[in-house]
Formats: sequence, structure tokens, C-alpha cells
Amino acid sequence: MRMCKRHVVAIAAALSMLVPFAASAEDSLPFASATEAYRQGIAALKLGETETALPALEYAAERGVLGAQLKLARIYAAGNGAKRDDAKAFLFYRQIADQRADISPRSPVAKYVAEAFVALGGYYVEGIPAAHVPKDPVRAAGLLRHAASYFGSADAQYALARLYLDGVGVYKNLGLAVNWLAMAAKKQHAAAQATLGELLWHGTDEIRQRPTRGLALIMLAHANAKAAGKEPKWIEELYREVQGASNAAMLKEAQNLIPELGGRVADLAPVAPPKSAVAEKLLLPAAGTPAPKTGAPAPAAAAVDAVASGEVSVSAPPEIGVPLGFGPSPTPSN
Repeated sequence: MRMCKRHVVAIAAALSMLVPFAASAEDSLPFASATEAYRQGIAALKLGETETALPALEYAAERGVLGAQLKLARIYAAGNGAKRDDAKAFLFYRQIADQRADISPRSPVAKYVAEAFVALGGYYVEGIPAAHVPKDPVRAAGLLRHAASYFGSADAQYALARLYLDGVGVYKNLGLAVNWLAMAAKKQHAAAQATLGELLWHGTDEIRQRPTRGLALIMLAHANAKAAGKEPKWIEELYREVQGASNAAMLKEAQNLIPELGGRVADLAPVAPPKSAVAEKLLLPAAGTPAPKTGAPAPAAAAVDAVASGEVSVSAPPEIGVPLGFGPSPTPSN
């Protein structure tokens, strides 16, 4: 019995030694939880303590905290608070896309997942040599198509439209480009409005020239970009160009179209009186642009024209699956 008691005492003593060890191991963890790490990281960023913030956010990001992944991706993508690092930004955006590709588009965080898809699409268009990410416009189109159709992202719809306009990663298709532009423009996406407006302003072989409607879209794009506080130079220049080439009647008619396009006349910048040299002239096509056709357009062109002019509603094409495992690239598709 004495031997047993001695063994019990020895075991109890050994166990008592383990308790402080376990506590110290727990105390050695840098953060109580991934959520707490995220909170501390954000608090440090607000204080300008980037060196403290980044490790905390990375700790949270590695454990699947969406806010941390997104914050780090934005920091490294823009070089805001840390040196720009596209490879790291790509990594964090990829984490978001891989982990949440099928989240409900009605989820309150769906727009952030869509943002990741758009960013990844942009990276695959350009490539990231430092991270051994090759140019892969076909994959970019797939990522953008998923964000545009499944999540309904206006940024993705615009970016995808640009690919169809230029024939990058997909076969060049003005009809699909206009379809996606029109969808994004309805959501008050300034760049989409300006691009669609420019197409209508000048006209093409497939789109009948509609300068007044194009002017209205460009005016609205200018107002929306200004309101967002980050108007691209090309939108401002386009706005000045069409405003200067419009007469008073066109400007007034364009303003009357603004409510139909989802905007408010009160939000528009004051319109400068047209110069006397152009006051009584109608809009002329830009140099090298065919004059508007007087006959009926071809069936395919008529469909594009109808969407571009807003005479028919537009809807997203059926969702097309997108590879999320970053395996072999698909072939170009329409």
C-alpha cells in the first residue's frame, strides 16, 4: 500500500507540473483567436502601426477570416500602407475565391467575394512574373464570367465586356460586350456607362449612331464618377469632348433621358453653354467613323442596337462554370 501511495503522489506531482506548462503554452499563442487577431490588426492599422497590423491580419487570414484576407489583398494590391506586392495580393484574393466561390449571391459578403474574382481576372490578364503567374486571359474570362453572372457584379460585367470588345481571352463579340455593358450601366457603373455612351455617340457598323442617348450616358458617367470621388481622366476627357460638340437642344434632350437611365438630373454637373461654332450643328461622326446608316440594320446589328439603345431589357447569359482549383486552362469560349 505504501508503494502504491508513493506512486500516486509521484503521479500527482507530475500532473501538477503539467498545469503551468499547459497554461504557459496557451499564453505563448500570439492571439486568443483568429477573430481577435483581426480586431487587433484593424485597430493597429487605424493607429498607423502597419508593422504590428500585418502579422495580426496574416494570422487571421491564414485561419479563414474573410475581412483579414480582403484587407491584406487590398493593401498589397494598392501599396497602401505597405509596399505593393501583387504576388501577395493574388494569394489572398485566391484564398477568398477558393473558399467562397459558391457562397449565395444574396449573402452580405458576396460583393467581397466577387471583388476577389474581378481582381484575379485582372491578374490573369496581365500575369505576375514574380509569382510565376502566367498571362492567362482565357482563365481571366472564366473568373470574370462567374462573378458577372453568378454574383451580378457590375465591375465584373464591365471587365468582361472589355474582353469581348478587344477579343482578349474570348472571341471578339460586340453583341455580348454591349449586353454586359448595358447590365453594368443600369447599376450606375460609371466606366460601363461611359463606354456604352461612347459607342452610341460615334456609332459602329453594328450599332446605329444615337448621339443624344450616348451623350446622356456619358453625362451620367461623369456625375457618378465625380460622386465616387475618383473620376478616371478618360471619362472626364470624353465628357468634355461630347459636351463641347453638342448643341443646346441635344444637351436638354440628354438631360431628359437621365431619369430613364436611372440617374437624377439634380446630380449632374452644370452644363456649360455650347460654343457658338457648334451651337447650331448636329453631332458629326468622329474621323474615320462611318456615317449613320439610313436603312435598316442587319438582324444581328439590330439586336445589338436594341440593347445599346435601351429598347430591350438585358439579362445575364447562363452561368458558365469556372475552374477554381487553378488547374489547366479552358479554351476560349463565346
